[in-house]
Amino acid sequence: MKRFYLITMLLCLCAIGAQAQTQDRPFTNGPVWRITYYKIKPGKGTEYIKYIREHSVPIYDEEKRQGLILDYKYFSQPTNDGTSDWDIAFGVSFSNYAAALDYDAEKSKKAMEISLKHHGSAEARTKAIEQRNQMRDMVASQLIREEKANPIK
Repeated sequence: MKRFYLITMLLCLCAIGAQAQTQDRPFTNGPVWRITYYKIKPGKGTEYIKYIREHSVPIYDEEKRQGLILDYKYFSQPTNDGTSDWDIAFGVSFSNYAAALDYDAEKSKKAMEISLKHHGSAEARTKAIEQRNQMRDMVASQLIREEKANPIK
């Protein structure tokens, strides 16, 4: 009987210690973002923004509505560190790293269907993608995790 109480007491102490460690975590993990940085080619800024508004926004809005992504955002940089620095960054958020890295065949197929429906045909989609790629160059792409600072207790 003493052994039972001893084991129970040890388990309780371990549980209290584990709870304390969880409460003392400095951050709570948030969604994972794929951020891609682009350099807009000279003279193509207005045309590229028009492309985003006409094509990218409706497609990503539908992907968000269907639960393929959590959210998306565009970021601009009014200053830069030189001619090879980025102008516009695009971020897509996923619930976790697995969702960001394992964009499985089913989700990819749904995203392609959304894109095809928006453009009307595979040829029109290919032409639009070629047009987009003539307006920008990719500078970098990174996976980052959003973190929320927990209050000090």
